[in-house]
Amino acid sequence: MLLNSFENHFIVSISDTQGNIVYSNDNFLKLLNKPINQSVGQAQELLKSLLQTKELFCQVWRAILAGEKWRGILFYKGNGNKNHWLDTTISPIKNENGHIVRYVTISNDITNYYCKETHNNTIYCKEKKLIENFTKEVLYINRYGKIINTSENILNNTYNSIVGSNIYDFIHPANHGYIKEQVDKVFDKGKKCKYQSVGLSPKGNQTLYVSKIKPVFNIDNEVIYATLKSKKHRNNSNANNKLKAIETKYSNIFQSINVGILVVANSVGNIIEWNKGAELAFGYSSSEIIGEPLTILMSKKQVDVGVKELLKAKNKLDNNTYDDTIEMLGQRKNGEEFPVEFAMSHWRNGKEKFYCAFMLDISKRKKLEEKLKKTTKDLELFLYRSAHELKAPLTSAEGLLLLLKEEKQSKRVSLLINMLDETLEKGRLLLDDLAFASIISEKRRSITVIDFKSKINTTLETFKGIKNFDAIKFQVQVEQKTDFYFNQELMDSVFQNLIHNAICFSKSKTNNHTPITKIKVKVSEKHVSVIVADNGLGISNEFIDKVFDLYFKANSVNSNGAGLGLYIVKRIVDDFNGHVTVTSKINKGTSFEVILPNLKEGELNND
Repeated sequence: MLLNSFENHFIVSISDTQGNIVYSNDNFLKLLNKPINQSVGQAQELLKSLLQTKELFCQVWRAILAGEKWRGILFYKGNGNKNHWLDTTISPIKNENGHIVRYVTISNDITNYYCKETHNNTIYCKEKKLIENFTKEVLYINRYGKIINTSENILNNTYNSIVGSNIYDFIHPANHGYIKEQVDKVFDKGKKCKYQSVGLSPKGNQTLYVSKIKPVFNIDNEVIYATLKSKKHRNNSNANNKLKAIETKYSNIFQSINVGILVVANSVGNIIEWNKGAELAFGYSSSEIIGEPLTILMSKKQVDVGVKELLKAKNKLDNNTYDDTIEMLGQRKNGEEFPVEFAMSHWRNGKEKFYCAFMLDISKRKKLEEKLKKTTKDLELFLYRSAHELKAPLTSAEGLLLLLKEEKQSKRVSLLINMLDETLEKGRLLLDDLAFASIISEKRRSITVIDFKSKINTTLETFKGIKNFDAIKFQVQVEQKTDFYFNQELMDSVFQNLIHNAICFSKSKTNNHTPITKIKVKVSEKHVSVIVADNGLGISNEFIDKVFDLYFKANSVNSNGAGLGLYIVKRIVDDFNGHVTVTSKINKGTSFEVILPNLKEGELNND
């Protein structure tokens, strides 16, 4: 009788050592829906139907081959696509010599109270309606998500299964982190919240739920627990359709942009999407590039530098301080290199961050820049040679003038000789300035430490003999606690032209006015700020934007120069990516500020 009862309630089969069935009871045949003559001698189908994981399959056969007993849950897909979960024990039968001759497989069908979650986690349920009832109840939870009570005991047999369990058991694992943030917010800030999440239906299908969590306070206004109420999202299908429509629209727009190169990467630097422009530029199809690292698009010669630049840009984006563009050598599928310039942006979707690079192929621009550089160098060379060649006849004229000065002269001739002498001197100064302006770019290759106090004193010494110098009160302030690297001649030129400009446009000394020129230098690790300010004649607003133009003179009466001094200062500043500003008021004075970079080792660009 006991044996009959066992046979009636369990699924039993016996297999040989090869896994072929030698006996099966009626329940086994019913499960397989096969007559006995189609079962005996056939392979054990329950073991062939391990659809859970490869790991479980290996565990079963490892135990069988070792002659050990195994127990666990097997999955079997029957006729009509009906799924069965079987609580199964597989036991070896040995002969008197200890050798295994048979295997007995005994299973119990637990499908009615077994629910299958994704990611191979399992929940044992006493009723199929557990999760539906879960959404109908108001649940009381602690800050760890544990369910400590329900509003009513209408769940009957499921009450004990819910109380003591955790709300995360009923939610898709992908939502755990987000929902934990919401629970923490309720308990830490005492504020109610509402959120959407993906849950699991009794059949293991994903369902969208809307949940509300409200804090419950004690008399000391402390959150002691929270209530949670969930319900299915009725418009889930509509929402999904809308999301799909938005996604399709976004994808179509994204792919239609073929003027620029758009590349989207995830937080670990793998490409997840790109547009037609990127495909045309780099030569890869979407199927070839999606999932590949961004480094595949970089020149192999610049991968290390490129990765550093990207990481620097990523950190700036994460801190909301990014406002730069990056230049880099890209590499096409065929190995051809080409320059690209790009700006980056980023956004967050849940916990995941995404980064988008908008690139432009700047090959044509680079070729034009190289052509302009060559043209500029050719013009500078022409200007330098012309200036030196023109000095020869001026030098001859100055020699002849010296001979004339030794001859007897009338007052009129003497006056003409002096005028000619001044003209020749202006011509010589003009040629010197032109020659110097033509070699500013070359001077950047010779960099040494600058002593600003010594530099200013030397400059003032050179101007002692010119008009108005002795009447001016010079106030010098130098703040230099670190070494500053720059070209000596170019720094001389900056001080000479700014100070000479202040002297030329100073007002005469009177009882009510003392001409003052302030020179302030402040040195930092990255740059120097040079300010030369006077209380002289000033510059009219209509001319303030023209003071750096070639040959411009705001006041030809007061200026003995050729109109190249401030132009040279601007050339030096621009050539080193510095900055110069000027402010002025008529009869109040003028102030120039020049900012130049500290050209430490490794920071100089020798173009």
